[in-house]
Amino acid sequence: MMDQEILTAIAVALATGAAEGLAGGGRAAFEALAQLVRRAFQGRASAHAALADAEANPADETRIGTLQQALTEAVAEDPAFETDLQAVWRDLSPHLTAGYGGVANNVSGTIEGNVVQARDVHGGISFGTPGRTES
Repeated sequence: MMDQEILTAIAVALATGAAEGLAGGGRAAFEALAQLVRRAFQGRASAHAALADAEANPADETRIGTLQQALTEAVAEDPAFETDLQAVWRDLSPHLTAGYGGVANNVSGTIEGNVVQARDVHGGISFGTPGRTES
């Protein structure tokens, strides 16, 4: 099941109309996300209402939470929707941070070993036991 933080980020992006300020590929990815969610919500009056309410007042955390819950339910009921939602979000998320000096870290697949996700690193990064220093 998709991470709740990702579903919340998707809910916020949909509610705030994140396509504003995006160019080309970002706008297309946002439109694909919006269309995918609207299709998944067809026949679900409460989910459609949650989306409309969040769009009407994107600063209302309760409405965002209700939309996130509607997304959670849709993902739980339809594994194909979850797969499509993950793919569309993967395409969109770099566009949401790139314009604001942010960073988009994506890790997928099986990870064997260490992974660092960071924006600005000043100094070193090390894993494991500190090395022995010679006197």
